[in-house]
Amino acid sequence: MKLANFLFTFLLQVCFLWSGALAQQTEIVNRIETFQDCPVDLFFVLDTSESVALRVKPFGELVAQVKTFTNQFIDKLTDRYYRCDRNLVWNAGALHYSDEVVLIKGLDRMPAGRDDLKSRVSAVDYIGKGTYTDCAIKRGIEELLIRGSHQKENKYLIVVTDGHPLEGYKEPCGGLEDAANEAKHLGIKVFSIAISPDHLEPRLSVIATDNNYRRNFTATSLVQSPVDTESTIETIIDMIVSIPLLFPAIAPGKHHFPSSPFY
Repeated sequence: MKLANFLFTFLLQVCFLWSGALAQQTEIVNRIETFQDCPVDLFFVLDTSESVALRVKPFGELVAQVKTFTNQFIDKLTDRYYRCDRNLVWNAGALHYSDEVVLIKGLDRMPAGRDDLKSRVSAVDYIGKGTYTDCAIKRGIEELLIRGSHQKENKYLIVVTDGHPLEGYKEPCGGLEDAANEAKHLGIKVFSIAISPDHLEPRLSVIATDNNYRRNFTATSLVQSPVDTESTIETIIDMIVSIPLLFPAIAPGKHHFPSSPFY
């Protein structure tokens, strides 16, 4: 009887250890597969201030177009094969702002989080007050740094604004130029997208990393002055995909497992 009990206990321990070993092996395999991805972090900074919301009638029309533009952009964030023999994958999030900054959603993996992000963007109601673009950009930088991949060079801000106002108001977070310089210092690339008509080009140029990140990118289009906003989206994605993505080298026979949940 004692022998039978001993054998039963021994077999239970063997089964427990074996199941634990299989679970650990599965986790290692999954993490190796995860490392085969080249993650890109993309964060939208959307201006819903008074100068945007109340510029044309019906009021809120330009904000509605900005939301449509953003959701069309999100739809384009699909996994694709990249020349580094890995899959380029996207993490995306968004905020909107006026004289306050409201987080729509933090960075989330696409396409799994696509529907939720789009739904939250669609539900945005314009704030319609002052314009603290410097604060919004710095909050976007923060979101990119605290979440997403550990590769800062693969991080992008998509700032959609009209650039107003030019003078006569306080920039409480150090000013537009300071925010833009902070992004550059951290290696974060910033695309500057106009909300037309009557946008302030000089301020949009300050926001952009350089002229290539500004061009004539536009998120809105009016009947009297139609603009191909689809080409803005396609050009930006093509630019990101064409930039060599950075990732740590792996020594032969060794694997690196990043600690971030987004790799």
